[in-house]
Amino acid sequence: MIRQKQWPKKIMARATLDEHKRLMTRARAAELSLSRFLIECGLTMDVATSEDRSQRERALREIRRVGNNLNQIAHQLNLQTGTFDHAEVHRALIAVSEVLKMMGVRWGSR
Repeated sequence: MIRQKQWPKKIMARATLDEHKRLMTRARAAELSLSRFLIECGLTMDVATSEDRSQRERALREIRRVGNNLNQIAHQLNLQTGTFDHAEVHRALIAVSEVLKMMGVRWGSR
């Protein structure tokens, strides 16, 4: 009788040094080999779609844009030049709040 291999398929993956280190750390924490960890994650976890990643990148760009606006406002306040527009600050803070809500981040959570 010919015995079949338990795992007849080999999967190869490429990773940066940092990615490999992080994967190894997570695999050890789960008390799994790296191979088993990757297979378990791949079979049980939902992966972000291309659209999900695109939306996340757009949200991050928007947060950077709003942060830039807040920095400009802070700079003007520190120089004490020009006028202080409370409405502009309020709009910027609302924009930050909306983007963070869209990303599923809550104020004060880590």
